[in-house]
Amino acid sequence: ADARGELFICGVFSLLDRLLKQPFPELLKNLPVPERVQQALVGDGGPFGPYLDLVRAIEQESVFDIRERSDALFMSSGEVNRALLSALAAARALD
Repeated sequence: ADARGELFICGVFSLLDRLLKQPFPELLKNLPVPERVQQALVGDGGPFGPYLDLVRAIEQESVFDIRERSDALFMSSGEVNRALLSALAAARALD
C-alpha cells in the first residue's frame, strides 16, 4: 500500500518541474516527499525510477523505448497495457 501511494505521488509530481519551470532538486527542497519518490524525480533512479521511465516512454509514444523499459521491468506488453488501462480508469474516476 505504501509503494502504491508513493508511485501515485511520483506520477502526480512527474510534471511539476515543467509546470512550475523549476528543476526537481529545487522544488523538492520545499516539498516533503518520500525518499523513493525523490530519487525517481531527480533522476537518481531508486526503485521507482524504471517505472517512471516506462511511463515517460508511453507518454512519448516511443514503441522501442516502451519495449526496452518494459523488458527491463520484466513486464509483458499485456501487463503494460492492463496497467495503463487501470491507471486511465483510476484517473477518470477522479473527475
